[in-house]
Order: sequence, then C-alpha cells, then structure tokens
Amino acid sequence: MTHLKLAATAIAVAAGLAAAGAQASDDDGARMTNMPPRAEWLSVAELAQKLEAQGYTVHEIETDDGVYDVEMTNADGMRVEAYLHPVTGEPLPRRGYDD
Repeated sequence: MTHLKLAATAIAVAAGLAAAGAQASDDDGARMTNMPPRAEWLSVAELAQKLEAQGYTVHEIETDDGVYDVEMTNADGMRVEAYLHPVTGEPLPRRGYDD
C-alpha cells in the first residue's frame, strides 16, 4: 500500500511539473550558482525511488532555488525536510531563513 501511495504521489508531482512547463520560476540558481540543466536532473520518480530504498517515506517533492526540497519520514517515524542535489540526490547544506 505504501508503494502505491508513493508511486501515486510521484506521478502527481511529475504531472504537475509537466503541466507547469517543467520550468518553474523558482529555478533561478539562487541556491546553486552552477545549476545543471534540467535534462540532467533526476526525475521526481527516480528521486522518490532512491529515497525509499534508503528507508524513507516521501510525502512531498518540490523544486526550490534549483534544488529538490523533500519532505519525508525516516524509518524511525521522524519527519525530515532536506534539500537534495537535483542530479545526484545527495543532501545539500540547509539554508537558514535569513539567507
């Protein structure tokens, strides 16, 4: 059941990105000065699969300043929000509210 929810969420997010022209206005490179082209990014479904394989339950994936902003729950049930590199899916330093 969890896999179906994750797949449905990933498909819905991907469809939303496609409907928005896959060029969100927040991708201005403010967080990543050398942002890779969209063609090189992991898809939302690929990123969700990668995180699930690491034991996370993904709740939401969005783009924010040229990176993925992911809300998820770890295996212990703790809610986690992370900024992830759009190509590698690796965690990036969290930006504070005053940045």
